[in-house]
Amino acid sequence: MLSRVLSIAGPVWVYLTMAVLVYGIAQQRKRLDWIALVPAFAGLLASAIFLSPIHRLFFDEDLYINIASNLTRFPVNQVTVMGGPDDIQVSSYYKEPAGWPVLLSFALLAGGRSEAVAFWLARLLFALALAAVYHLAREMLPTRRQAVLAATLFGAVPVCFWYSVSAGTDVAAALLGVLGMWGIVTGNGALAAAGLAFAAQTRMELLVLVPLVWLSPKVSLKWKVVAGALVAVEVVHVAWVMSVASMLERAEEVSSAFSIGYIGRNLRDNFRYLFISPFDFPLAISVLAVVAGFRKSWKRFPWEEAWIGVLFAVYLVFYAGSFNLNPRYGIQILAPLTILAASFATRPIWIAALLISAILPATQRYELTPYLKALEADHRFCVQFASQLKPDDLVVSGQQEIFLNQGRRGMNAAFAESRKSRLEDEIRKRGKALYHAGVRSTVVNSEEWRADRWMKSNFELHLIDSHEVSGIRIAFYEILLNRIDREAR
Repeated sequence: MLSRVLSIAGPVWVYLTMAVLVYGIAQQRKRLDWIALVPAFAGLLASAIFLSPIHRLFFDEDLYINIASNLTRFPVNQVTVMGGPDDIQVSSYYKEPAGWPVLLSFALLAGGRSEAVAFWLARLLFALALAAVYHLAREMLPTRRQAVLAATLFGAVPVCFWYSVSAGTDVAAALLGVLGMWGIVTGNGALAAAGLAFAAQTRMELLVLVPLVWLSPKVSLKWKVVAGALVAVEVVHVAWVMSVASMLERAEEVSSAFSIGYIGRNLRDNFRYLFISPFDFPLAISVLAVVAGFRKSWKRFPWEEAWIGVLFAVYLVFYAGSFNLNPRYGIQILAPLTILAASFATRPIWIAALLISAILPATQRYELTPYLKALEADHRFCVQFASQLKPDDLVVSGQQEIFLNQGRRGMNAAFAESRKSRLEDEIRKRGKALYHAGVRSTVVNSEEWRADRWMKSNFELHLIDSHEVSGIRIAFYEILLNRIDREAR
């Protein structure tokens, strides 16, 4: 029941937050500086030229696109479990908040429900993030040169640039966090409250930044209350996620999602990533940010350090909070790191060191792990396979969102496992049904693996196509009706 309420309340609160955010940005119009367009345009152009429009998060981006597509028709934050692009028969509330799907849904409304629109929105938000970092740095640093340097470094860090074309939450959340902090340092209560609230509605861990609004003497009591009201639904959403944590932990095959037992490992790996691996992360940014943090005048509240500290603490106790394991988490602390580093770069030698340090990781050729190569190939094969099907054909899959986003009908394999009669009725109704056994169905004891074993033991499957990538098999089957009809008789 609570998930149903949240699936409606979540988008409504996001719409309210967006309205307040637009109002806050309008109040900042006199502070806008056209110089911000330089790093923004450069970042947009570089992303368009050098990065291919392919998924970076297999298959999370498909989920977001599907939810956003659903939001273009109804203000309900749910992913389709069974049905077609315009015929949602069964849907489910997703564990991630509504902020990014709602934002993405506006782009899909304007440009059409396609992956290409999602990729271009991601690039646009990356450019806006560069402009936002410039404006925040311009308020916190003494010169325009340092502000341009901070924005340039933010966009040039390989992990941030790599995800500039991702239809995921990372860059969008970073942009909103920067806008919220810009509101705090300038005393714009609407921008501070809505920016950080929207950031929390986009990535759950950014909820820990909202108390910074309450600590700011520049933000009036009215906007501090508004900030609390805007995150109220997200607080309930986080409580709901914690209530189903045991199911999520089983799905992720971990004993606990959050534990102090992860601190040692994550701290070691994060330190190695930030300070010992110059080909993974620009070493000069980390070092100069630390130096700047210690030598800075403490006459004002250390906003950058607090920003980094509270998020870093969350990642330390999260089972996947290592930047070595998930480098994209570092995007959320990248803006304060680059601003701190730029504050120290008052001499050409330090500016050169920062730029060289940022270029160094970009010279490396990064290879996907065998498992990620298999996921990338799986997604590509699914898109190709979907293009050969008729719109009314049904595809049973652990990643039904891929087929739904390609304009085909889909049913989640795990849902089918618990609704056998429903699947059989759909097969008879559609006439042709197919089953996709993807990469995740080979992960022993996973939800997809159990559904795969169930499908193969309960239905007669005719192999249509198969591929082997990195030793992992990806297969497509037709589900034959004759066995179903024999059992019915």
